[in-house]
Amino acid sequence: MVDTLPTAPPPMVQLNNQNYGRIFQFLPIPTILLGPDKRVIAVSKSFLQRYGLTQDKVEGHLCYEVYRRGKQPCPLSVCRFSAAMQGQQGLFNLHEYKDSRGHRVMEEVHLSPFTDESGKVLGVIESVRDISEAKRLEASLTETNELLGCLLNSMLGVVVAADLEGRILFVNHNAQRVMGYQPEELMGKTLWDLSPHEELRRLRRILDESNGPVTGVRSQVTKKDGEIIPVQVNLNYIYRDGKPIGTLGIIRDQRERAKMERHLSSARMQVVQSDKLAMLGRMAAGVAHELNNPLTGITIYGELLREHLPPDHHLQGDLTRIIEDAERCRDIVRDLLDYSRQGTIQLESLDLSQVVEEALSLTHADSLGLHVEVLTDWAPEPLIVQGDRQLLRQVFINLISNAFDAMHGRGKLTVRTYQGDEGMRCAEVGDTGAGIPREYLVKVFDPFFTTKPPGQGTGLGLSVVFGVISRHEGKISVKQTGPQGTTFLVQLPAQAPKTLLEFANTMHNDPEDEEIG
Repeated sequence: MVDTLPTAPPPMVQLNNQNYGRIFQFLPIPTILLGPDKRVIAVSKSFLQRYGLTQDKVEGHLCYEVYRRGKQPCPLSVCRFSAAMQGQQGLFNLHEYKDSRGHRVMEEVHLSPFTDESGKVLGVIESVRDISEAKRLEASLTETNELLGCLLNSMLGVVVAADLEGRILFVNHNAQRVMGYQPEELMGKTLWDLSPHEELRRLRRILDESNGPVTGVRSQVTKKDGEIIPVQVNLNYIYRDGKPIGTLGIIRDQRERAKMERHLSSARMQVVQSDKLAMLGRMAAGVAHELNNPLTGITIYGELLREHLPPDHHLQGDLTRIIEDAERCRDIVRDLLDYSRQGTIQLESLDLSQVVEEALSLTHADSLGLHVEVLTDWAPEPLIVQGDRQLLRQVFINLISNAFDAMHGRGKLTVRTYQGDEGMRCAEVGDTGAGIPREYLVKVFDPFFTTKPPGQGTGLGLSVVFGVISRHEGKISVKQTGPQGTTFLVQLPAQAPKTLLEFANTMHNDPEDEEIG
C-alpha cells in the first residue's frame, strides 16, 4: 500500500441507512464496498487495521489503487468485478504479495453483488480472508504426504492398509515388484483377492489374540499371474480415538529365503550323509580288508583245482560255481573299498562330456534288445574337470544302469552336459520310468538301501556315487522325479579340492593300498 493516494471524487453511491453504515464499519472481516466505477464507497475498520490505512486513504479511491498500490487495473482475465456487477455470486480473486517484513501473504477476496430493495445491483462488496496460514499448512501437509509416500515406497516390503471389511485403502509401489500389481490396480480391491479366506482369518485371529503388533508371521499371497508365493507378514491395527478402524500389513517376499532354506536343508542332509558314510566307511574298509585275502585264496585254489581235473569231471560244475561266487564276493568287496574311499586315485584333467560318453558306451550292452531311445546333448565346449577317470566313469555307469533298470526295457534315456552356474560342470541322466516314491527320496544315497529284489543289488551303488562326487567336492541330487521319470544332476568343480589332491598323493605312495586287489 502507498502512504499517499490521489484525491478521489465523491462516491456515487451512499449507504442510505446510518445503522447499515455503522454495522458495515464494524464487520469483523476486512470488507469494502465498491461502486460501479470500482471506487470504494465504504470500508470496515477491520480493513483499515489490516492494511494500516486511514479512511480517507481508502474511500473514493479505485480498488486496484488500494490493493495493488498501482495505477493499472487488474487484467480482465482475473478480475471478477464485472461478473459481480452482473449479479453473479460465489466469485473470488487470489491476491498474493509480500508484507513489510518480506513475508509472503496470500489473500482470498470474495466478491458479492450489493443490491437495493428491488434487486438492482448498486455495487460490489469485497471481503478479504487471509489464507496465508492455510496455504502454509496445505504446503506442509503436501510435503509431509510426499515424504510419507516416499518413506512407504522406500520400505523393503509391500505396505498394505485396509479397512475392517478388508477393502484396500493404500498399497505402496513394491506391490508391482512382489505381486505384479500396479498400486492403482489394488485400490478398491479386497484382501481376499491377495490371499485365501482361511489364511486371512488365521492372520486376523493371530492379531486379535496378540493384543498388539504381530511380527514375522509366515503366510502366502497370490500374485497377479496366479502364482502363490511365501511371505512373512507384520500386522497391526490402525486406531482412531482408541478404536480400530483398519489393519496395516507389511509383506516381505520370502522366495529367496525359502530357496536358501532348501539349499541349507540339502547341505545339512549332505553333512549327515557324509557322517554316515564316514562311519560306515571305516567299518566297510575293515571288513573288505579282512575278506579280500581269503577270497583271493578261494579264487586261486579253485582255478588250480579246476585245471588239474579232467574237463568231464563231476566236480567241474561245483568248482565253477565256487569260483563265480567268490568273484561275486570280490566285486562286493571292491564296492566296499570304493565306498570306504580306500581305493587308489589317479587325478588327471578330464573332459566331463567324454567321461559320460565313455560310460554310455560301456553300458550300451544293457540297452541291447530293449526298446529304449537314447538322446544325448553334449556341451559345445570341453568341460574340463580334475578327477579320477575310473571313479567318475563308474559314477555315470551306475546312474545310466539305474536309469535302464527304472524303465523296464521301454522308454527314453536322456544324457546331457553343460556349463552351470559359478563355473560348475554339470551332467544330467534322465529316464522315463515311474519315478522315485517321495518317502524314498531321503534314502536314495543311504548305504545298503535298495529297491531291487534280493540278489540283484547291494544298495552300495548310489552311496558309492555320492561318496565319489563328495570326494571331488561336487554335488549330486535328484533334480526332478515323478510319473514322467527321474533326472539325476551331477555338479563338479573345475579344480580338484586340496583334500583330494593330498589323498591321491597319499594313496599313490602307500604300498599297502597297492596290494589290495
